Amino acid sequence: MANSRSSHTSRPVWVSYVFIYALIGGLVFGMIVGGSILFEKTRPATPIPIITTVKGDLIATERSGRTVRFSDLKGKVVVCAYLYTVCPHGCAAITAQMQALLKRFGGRSDFQLLSVAIHPDRDTPALLTNYAEAVGAKEDSPWWFVTGEQKPLWDFMTEELHLEPAKVIPEDERINPLDHYEHDLRIVLIDRLGRVRRYYAVFHPQPEIAAVMCERLPQDVQRLLEHPEL
Repeated sequence: MANSRSSHTSRPVWVSYVFIYALIGGLVFGMIVGGSILFEKTRPATPIPIITTVKGDLIATERSGRTVRFSDLKGKVVVCAYLYTVCPHGCAAITAQMQALLKRFGGRSDFQLLSVAIHPDRDTPALLTNYAEAVGAKEDSPWWFVTGEQKPLWDFMTEELHLEPAKVIPEDERINPLDHYEHDLRIVLIDRLGRVRRYYAVFHPQPEIAAVMCERLPQDVQRLLEHPEL
C-alpha cells in the first residue's frame, strides 16, 4: 500500500530538473530582453545632420493676406514642404504628416509648419484659406500657407532648402488637366538657427522607406524642440 501511495504522490526526478531548467532559462531570457531594452533606451540617438544653412529670405503672402518672411521664424523649429492643392501625386501624404505634427506640437510657441505653393497663380490666399480649413488648420494655428510670385518661391525652395528644382510637366504626360508641375515631395526639417537638418521622403515608392520616414520625422522634431543645443 505504501508503494502504491508513493507512486501517485511522488514526482519523478526528471520533472523537477525540467522545471528548474525552465525557470533558469526564463530568468536568463528575461535578463537578456530587459538588458536589450535598457540598452536601446540609453544608447545615444543618431545625430541629426546639418546639411546647409538658410542665408537668404523668403517674402511671401500668407493665406490671411498678410506679408510674412521666413526670417520671422528664426528661433523656431520649422517643418516645410511644397503644396499643390490639386496634386495627384504625393501631396496628400505630405499634408497628412503636417496634420499629425500640428496635432502633436501645435501648442508650442517654438514650432512652425510652412507650406509653400508650387502653383501660386492657382493657389491664391483665398483658395489656401479654404484648403487650410479643410485640413484642420485654424487661423491661429502655427501653420503658414504661403503664395506669391512663383520664381521667388521656387528659388527659395531650391537654392536655400536644396530641394530638387520644380519642373513643368509636358501636357501629354499629365495625369489630369491640373497636373501642371513636378516637384520635390520631401519634407524639410529646419532648426532654430535656420539650418536644414534632414529631408523626409514620406511619399516613397518603397513603403518600408516611407514608413521609416514617417516615424523619424516627429522623433527628430521632438528632439530639436527639447534640445535646442543639438
